[in-house]
Amino acid sequence: MWLHAFSFRHEQLNDINIPGLHIRVLELGKRKKLGNFNMENAADRWMAFLAEPKKILTMTKFDLSVYPNLMKAAELLDESNYSQAQLDAYDRHLMAVYDINRSRIESYDEGYDDGMKKGMDKGLQLSIDIFKDFQKGNLSHEAISQKYAISLEEVKKLAAEFK
Repeated sequence: MWLHAFSFRHEQLNDINIPGLHIRVLELGKRKKLGNFNMENAADRWMAFLAEPKKILTMTKFDLSVYPNLMKAAELLDESNYSQAQLDAYDRHLMAVYDINRSRIESYDEGYDDGMKKGMDKGLQLSIDIFKDFQKGNLSHEAISQKYAISLEEVKKLAAEFK
């Protein structure tokens, strides 16, 4: 199977979906192996364009003129239709997009690591505070649960671990 149809649904609530919004995933490698793109079929024309763009670029303008959208796509793909300044500008644009994406990934990773460290530090401090209350013996499990805004079950688990 080289063409896959997906629709959107909620991960936890299966009955919630987005009707009318679909994604088609085309495995070009598998489709290309089948070959024999039928240029009379619109889907096959676009698959040929995606799988073998050089083949489309080598078609004569007369042959492509029958398919105006495909001809426009071939013109956009043909680098000879662009000046060196346009190609350089496009390369700079791609590098800027790459830099932005790289920065976002690094920022996310740093934020994640920082959040994990802070969360672990806070969790450790919370455990120490709860342990101190257990040692004092002044508060019930329910009171500790309310004081630190954690569930009674968690307090009981901690109490068992601290013994």
